[in-house]
Amino acid sequence: MCIKPAAGGSEAVFERVERVARLGHWRVVIATGEVYWSPGMYALIGHEADGKVPDSNWLLRRLSPEDQVKVADAVRSALETRRPFFYRTSDPHDNGIVRYYDTSGDVECDGAGNVVALTGVVQDVTEKVVAEHALVASEGQYRVLTENASDILTRHRKDGTCTYVSGASKRILGFEPHEILGMQAVNIAVEEDRPHVGSELYNLANAAMRGEAPRIRFRARRKDGQIVWLETTARAIPTSLPDRKHEVVCVTRDITEQKNHEAELFAARERAEAASQTKSRFLANMSHELRTPLNAIIGFSDILRQEMFGKHTTARYKEYSGLIYESGQLLLDLISDILDMSKIEAGKYELHPEILDGCEVLRACLRIVQGRADEQGLTISAQAPPGRLEFIADKRAIKQILLNLLSNAVKFTPKGGKVTASLCVQGGDIQFMVQDTGIGIPEEDLPRLGRPFEQVISDATLSKSGTGLGLALVKSLVSLHGGELSIESAVGIGTTLRVSLPKSGSGIATASVA
Repeated sequence: MCIKPAAGGSEAVFERVERVARLGHWRVVIATGEVYWSPGMYALIGHEADGKVPDSNWLLRRLSPEDQVKVADAVRSALETRRPFFYRTSDPHDNGIVRYYDTSGDVECDGAGNVVALTGVVQDVTEKVVAEHALVASEGQYRVLTENASDILTRHRKDGTCTYVSGASKRILGFEPHEILGMQAVNIAVEEDRPHVGSELYNLANAAMRGEAPRIRFRARRKDGQIVWLETTARAIPTSLPDRKHEVVCVTRDITEQKNHEAELFAARERAEAASQTKSRFLANMSHELRTPLNAIIGFSDILRQEMFGKHTTARYKEYSGLIYESGQLLLDLISDILDMSKIEAGKYELHPEILDGCEVLRACLRIVQGRADEQGLTISAQAPPGRLEFIADKRAIKQILLNLLSNAVKFTPKGGKVTASLCVQGGDIQFMVQDTGIGIPEEDLPRLGRPFEQVISDATLSKSGTGLGLALVKSLVSLHGGELSIESAVGIGTTLRVSLPKSGSGIATASVA
């Protein structure tokens, strides 16, 4: 196709258009080699517009050999075919910056169809080319990352259709990426799970479109039929596609090993709970079996101790019967603790709440341990407000709590020490406190206290008998009342234990043993 020579026009308009669009144009007369450059052409190339127009080969010589061949081929084809031509070239400037130019041109013919000139329009497209190069580099980096990622990266339309799959699909699912392209995401789920997985995936896509980062877990079937567990997270990203504004990008990882581990932990926990219940039942049964003959031993030894059927002819018999009675009582207390602990662990310990006077309960417990404190040369005292201090709790459980705390305080306080029991109201709670000037407990051992059969072993405690059940029982009984047990201690200074219980008994109905 040939064009007629352009008619004259306003040079000012041309200059303005070229400056705004960063354009320039040129014309070469074939017969004479005469060259014309517009003002915009000088500005693009960086040549002074001093009235001396470069010859037709001046610009060509600035190009690389590859670009020179490209231009020559384009011009030759245009002259032969009378068709428009186009080429892109690069031009290194003196400041070291390479600029890129797009040239679109055509041939001018006379009335007889003979070519008389070549005309071209040149545009600086450096920013566009640099952006294209950056995009290609970015896409290359993105592809390297996605193809080497351990997780599967996918892109989906909102309906779930897959538009991109990374290479990890082969390792995780056994499918090549092209086998998944175009597939609905739900189709990789195990067949019987697809209805609810499809619903979850739909919700996943909608949540991603709202800017959230949702996550789902589901079972999938590999190409070889093996079932694996997958975890998928999703994000919405904008697209430049005319038919959809957003797509969903998903990251899917294989969590089969994690799920297997969770299943093993669950099974182990169930086995442990079953073993614990079996142990509790065994202890409860054994405690009952031991209690029956032990009660007979305690009863008959008490008769012998009190000489109900006559005086002993030998004083040693009375001493021995007293030892049998005391040992039997200790053993009965231990069995009672074991039975109570097993009931609590089995969830069968029953509380019988009633209105109690805290001052009276505290004084009654002090009277029980007073004799032992006197034998050890201890000073034991109580601090309580005058009158009654009522609260709701199980009387037997409260006595067990206080007797255990007081007995421990007496046991681990050396001769000349002090044990103080106090009672007060803190807000809606009643608070019992037992303080001693005993041997104290190392800070690192405090977290272990309150666990069944746990004892703090040290040189100072080796001579003290015990099972480690007392404080565990206290902690459990306090928890059953919805209360709290706190311990403060310092080695060589003493220990303070506080028991706080709701006065109204409100914690009993919802309490659970930790």
